[in-house]
Amino acid sequence: MLGAWLASLSACSDSGVQVDPASLPVENRRFHELDEFVADYWLRPVPLQGGAPEGFSSLEASLQPATCGTCHAQQYEDWKTTIHSGAFSPGLAGQLVNWEGYNYETVRSCLACHAPLSEQSAQVPDTSGALVPNPVFDASLQQNGLVCAACHVRGWQRYGPPRRDGSLTAAPPGSPHGGAVRTAYFEDSRFCSGCHQFEFPAPNGKSLQNTFEEWEASRYAEKGLGCQSCHMPDRRHLWRGVHDSLMVAGGVTIDWVTGSAPSVALRVTNSGTGHRFPTYVTPEVIVGIELLDADRRVIESSAIESAIRRVVESRSGIWVELSDTRLAPDSSLILAARVEEPRARFARGTVVVYPDAFYQRMFAGMVAGSLSDTSAALISEAYRRASESAFTIFDDTIRIGS
Repeated sequence: MLGAWLASLSACSDSGVQVDPASLPVENRRFHELDEFVADYWLRPVPLQGGAPEGFSSLEASLQPATCGTCHAQQYEDWKTTIHSGAFSPGLAGQLVNWEGYNYETVRSCLACHAPLSEQSAQVPDTSGALVPNPVFDASLQQNGLVCAACHVRGWQRYGPPRRDGSLTAAPPGSPHGGAVRTAYFEDSRFCSGCHQFEFPAPNGKSLQNTFEEWEASRYAEKGLGCQSCHMPDRRHLWRGVHDSLMVAGGVTIDWVTGSAPSVALRVTNSGTGHRFPTYVTPEVIVGIELLDADRRVIESSAIESAIRRVVESRSGIWVELSDTRLAPDSSLILAARVEEPRARFARGTVVVYPDAFYQRMFAGMVAGSLSDTSAALISEAYRRASESAFTIFDDTIRIGS
């Protein structure tokens, strides 16, 4: 999350008040039609599940991912490798701890995507809407971030996609946890849009997180290739994205552009990403060319570069877009260098991805500020991770001189 920039999102203190779980609203709906899912399934935070059905075993009555992994081992092993499993990150926790005592509404708005189950929230609304201590709060569940149940469990009923043959056949009586209600919604890009499409703020008419609308305007949407097609191949629970070098490299085509001397150019084309490259405001991609002499030494002052990114900043609480050089699907960036240096014999081109560029700058500023010991330790770890997340997807040298 962009944390502090969304200004009034908060956290909790233990007031010692005892709350009767029966006095809290719980999830009691059942969904069958696609339109109902689109409208209602992703209420966030997800309402409390309530008491488990009579006859449920301890496994069936658990929301822990490891418990789901008892039967769904491959999905669990995949999930453990993902950003989803680390959604309650040090960067998030280091910000939330500053708000917990006075602005828990802000905390809940962050948890809505990073730990969506109400059981992951220390405070929940009672039937009047007032926030009260959550008697079923599970701190360990919160630490697990976007857990299996956040997508698949509502009111203890399990939900999932159609069978691989496309059928919606229900599980036979006596199946674990009563089987699952199957719906095509799980294969629809709208399922992902709740967290990957912000409504506001929207500087220059584009939401800060605008992934769904970017996809919806692309040829991929026209062809029916949704989020799951790329990010959940063969239904794998991997969700690889901008932090994965193979995923990023596979979404673009990078090549040298041949032309007349005295110039050399490198082209980056968004050839396989179903939204802008990159989406969101946090990553940046740096394309560079430098000239080398006959011994392949860098010629001083010959390096040029161009950034593919969206730059925004908050001015007195109003978000302003400073630039947007991201690549829409099928568009290209061409970086051209004039070769006027007589010593130049080679050109080296590089494309380096910084998945957490925005966070790196943000966390550096926070560390330099005034933080509690707890927050400082968490934000320092977040800064370290952001600083170490860069990777190179292209590094190639070509001959340009005789």
